[in-house]
Amino acid sequence: MAGALYAYTYLGTVEPEGFSLDLSFRILFMIIIGGVGSIMGSFLGAAFIVLLPIFLNVGMHAVFGSAMPAGMASNLELIIFGGLIIFFLIVEPHGLARLWQLAKDKLRLWPFPH
Repeated sequence: MAGALYAYTYLGTVEPEGFSLDLSFRILFMIIIGGVGSIMGSFLGAAFIVLLPIFLNVGMHAVFGSAMPAGMASNLELIIFGGLIIFFLIVEPHGLARLWQLAKDKLRLWPFPH
């Protein structure tokens, strides 16, 4: 159902080029990073995958300016992006949804931790 809605609303047509291997991996990483088995994790993973390259691009232009060639900036962005994906898979295998749940629990008990 989701694939049909994606094809007709976003792409406008159903073609094999619309569902590339890159898109398949992005969707898989959204689910894994967000947290498998949670609805909130799906949203957090999608926000992470979509917004992180934007923040990296803006941050690199703010730090390096126009001194860095565009090809090097895009490759550095992919390296940082891949490193963060590996970091999240090793450090927090339950995803961002678990980190969100832990943060909410700590904030609920914050003034009185006992």
